[in-house]
Amino acid sequence: MVNTRRTGSGSDQQEQNNQSIGQPLPMPPPLTPEQFFQLQMQMMATLNNTVQALQQIHAQPPPPPPPQPRDRRADFLRGHPLTFSHATDPLQADDWLRLVER
Repeated sequence: MVNTRRTGSGSDQQEQNNQSIGQPLPMPPPLTPEQFFQLQMQMMATLNNTVQALQQIHAQPPPPPPPQPRDRRADFLRGHPLTFSHATDPLQADDWLRLVER
């Protein structure tokens, strides 16, 4: 089981902070030629996979452009709607609205 709680006075945290602030990290142990070769092969495989993925992305056709917005006002006016100029009686305007809504 993993211990997730820290116990103690916190001096461990202070010690870690002191190491990261002023002192350089120690050098890792040297690699054997086999380890170096294995790391090089992993990097080359990763690079090759990345290049193939990028080539596949660029080989796909671009998505179609979005449709042009439709001018609904022009569509409405092409239907030659009835016009209303004026009326002295409000009921005439109401009748005209009911006629247009049909």
